Amino acid sequence: MILEGRFSVAAPQQKVWEAIWDVRTLASWVPGCTSAEQLGERAYKVHLEQQISMFRAAFDLRLEVVESEPPNRVVVKGQGEDRRMASNLQIQTEVRLHSEQPDSTTLHYRHDLSIFGRLGALGFPLIQRKAREAEAEFARRARESLGGG
Repeated sequence: MILEGRFSVAAPQQKVWEAIWDVRTLASWVPGCTSAEQLGERAYKVHLEQQISMFRAAFDLRLEVVESEPPNRVVVKGQGEDRRMASNLQIQTEVRLHSEQPDSTTLHYRHDLSIFGRLGALGFPLIQRKAREAEAEFARRARESLGGG
């Protein structure tokens, strides 16, 4: 499933770039992220919990930065599982930053998301709706954190 979108924040591009590379800051923007730690220069471990319909998913994800073009673009790949729900998640996310004004940055994102197992059986519309809710909350938190909320 491909999810794409964009949102703007009232902050310079360099400040936004630095924020997305700060594990604690970025984790605070992600709804349901209960822990995040850096494992290496480009590797991270994240615990993510989401309520999808009547199911509560809890994924332990391993993420790796596979491409980076400072301060314009980053690509992250990851995978994880929820053993209790017998479900797996694979994701590739690309984030591009663009500024037309010195104090405003637009973040363009594209998620290629695959969910297998019990959660995958819920169907595209339920998962897509939950993902859109999470995206909107992420944007709200980013704007608030960067001073544009």
